[in-house]
Amino acid sequence: MKKILYAIACLITIGIASCSKEDINSEPVQNVQGDKIYGNSLHVSQAVNRLYSYVPLGYNRLSGSSMVASATDEAVHANRGSEAELWGTGLWGPTSFTLRDDDFNKTYEGIRVTFVYTEEIHPNIIDAVMTKANRDLQLGQVLFMRALLNFELLKRYGGYPIVDKLLKPGDDLNISKKSYDECVQYISALCDESLALLPVIYATADFGRATKGAAMALKARMLLYAASPLHNTANSITKWQDAAAASAAIINFNSGGKVYNLYTAGTGYDAFFNVHTANPEIIFLRNAGLSNTIERQNGPVSLTGGEGGTNPTLDLVNAYERIDGTPFSWSNPTHAANPFENRDPRLGKSILTNGASWMGTTIETFDGGKDKVGARATRTGFYLRKFLSPSARWTPPIGTALHSFPLFRYGEVLLNYAEAMNEAVGPDNPGTYGMTARQALTLIRTRAGLTANQSVPSANNQASMRTAIRNERRIELAFEEHRHIDLRRWKIAEQVLTQPVSGLRVVKNTNGTFTYTPEVVEQRVFQSKMYFYPFPQDEIGRNSSLIQNTGW
Repeated sequence: MKKILYAIACLITIGIASCSKEDINSEPVQNVQGDKIYGNSLHVSQAVNRLYSYVPLGYNRLSGSSMVASATDEAVHANRGSEAELWGTGLWGPTSFTLRDDDFNKTYEGIRVTFVYTEEIHPNIIDAVMTKANRDLQLGQVLFMRALLNFELLKRYGGYPIVDKLLKPGDDLNISKKSYDECVQYISALCDESLALLPVIYATADFGRATKGAAMALKARMLLYAASPLHNTANSITKWQDAAAASAAIINFNSGGKVYNLYTAGTGYDAFFNVHTANPEIIFLRNAGLSNTIERQNGPVSLTGGEGGTNPTLDLVNAYERIDGTPFSWSNPTHAANPFENRDPRLGKSILTNGASWMGTTIETFDGGKDKVGARATRTGFYLRKFLSPSARWTPPIGTALHSFPLFRYGEVLLNYAEAMNEAVGPDNPGTYGMTARQALTLIRTRAGLTANQSVPSANNQASMRTAIRNERRIELAFEEHRHIDLRRWKIAEQVLTQPVSGLRVVKNTNGTFTYTPEVVEQRVFQSKMYFYPFPQDEIGRNSSLIQNTGW
């Protein structure tokens, strides 16, 4: 910590590379003094733009091009020894293994940059350079980024050291961590402060910037986490009520019309992930630009250069219901004979199964099939489909597509609301918000294309609805970096992430039919201390007031 805090206390600088227009998410470059910025509106905008480079990347962001999902029960990575595998099998800690997911240093660096702006740039901007409205707009984005980066610490560590000012040489750099609730209050106040300054929407050219909805969604997710069993040991109903109210505010958000809705155009659920403007479901995302990288990294190996990447588990596939809303069961001969037929349509839109069509080829994950041979072939019998654009090819004819990883979207808000409402008042009480937990879940399931049982009528009490909501989150939000936190905040990771994950062996019979056999493909390790990440040991050594999380 002391290394990070010392950097915060050093010479105040911020990255400005040139006077040309800079896109958000470009990497920051240090060494330009604040007084070179005050009189130039472009430089002020660039200073804010570069804060977006600290927004979490998503996709295959762990080393070895692996996804966070591959450290959970959602997937494994085709390449053995990936960072995701080391994480999922318990080979991580404060000294022996540092996760890229746990970028402690970069997060505090980003927080430092927000204080450079609020303390050294914003107060000194020359009035003639920017109107008050523009200054407020820039400040709102900076405050949102400060809230987001603090939340990234909170969701991993629980309580953490709050740096709430730009530290100067001579300041005490030994800072103890605050309680979880104190951190929640701090971030909540930042969300409210940024909300007052941010717009409802931007022009298309500024797509991807923080909005009022982004501040609201961040606060709503944080309050849901705060109400969850890991952090709400006394099961305070007030915390669940607060979480429900925060999500309800987004659902009912109106500015000349309802601001957010589920995306239903085109093919619906899968199309959402490849439509980046005029999309009412997007609240905040990380722009990734034009590329075919995610397609290549996760592509089936029969496509030249396909790297296999993220291999969804059979455990996840089994969670997808039949299209009529009934559970799938391998014990049912009809289900087992044709396991991918008549399933929740999100299965085919999220996962490539044996026999699926993709980029002009038929996927073959049976023994000896073209997608089951080679060092990077799927280990589970499945490949990733979600996020991938059919037009983004890395083999002729070459093509690219826009990619934007969704950090906050309306579908998640509905699920957050359903969970909070169910815990606060049960499945069928709308409170004062005009929607029950069951109705929120129905909206998700109807958009998915389930033909019956959309409202989960079998979930007739709080406990059964809780199970239904948790499974719905697993399906709807698959591979979006929710599962590893959900299992922790529900305090069930010790039950789920101690079980080995499975794949499906597929054998092609002489008559053209297939035989399917579940098989274990990777172990999972989870200990109680892993509910919270460990602080890096070298930071513990530098900051005498920082106490390591329990068990590490």
